[in-house]
Amino acid sequence: MIHTIVSRTSIKRVVLGSLAVSALLLTNSMAYAHSGSLNKVAVEVCKQKQKSQACQYQGGHSDLYIGTCQLMSETDLICVRNKPIQKIESANTDSNNEHKH
Repeated sequence: MIHTIVSRTSIKRVVLGSLAVSALLLTNSMAYAHSGSLNKVAVEVCKQKQKSQACQYQGGHSDLYIGTCQLMSETDLICVRNKPIQKIESANTDSNNEHKH
């Protein structure tokens, strides 16, 4: 009969390693979820502006993002939100509003 003794240190290392990998995967997926068309719009509104100049753009679901243009690279600016997201009232007040993309 062979008995394997696993030390508590080994178990802690495995658990901590698993937690670290899980955290990295979660962070990566969250970053991916925040990339996309809104980022393109945020960059576009700052094309003709200077750093720290006010900017705003409309996102999906009637959201208005208000902020300032900030550097995201040596030369490229992006509109960074520094105010709470505002809801834009739509002209359509039908009681049968459907969610569409």
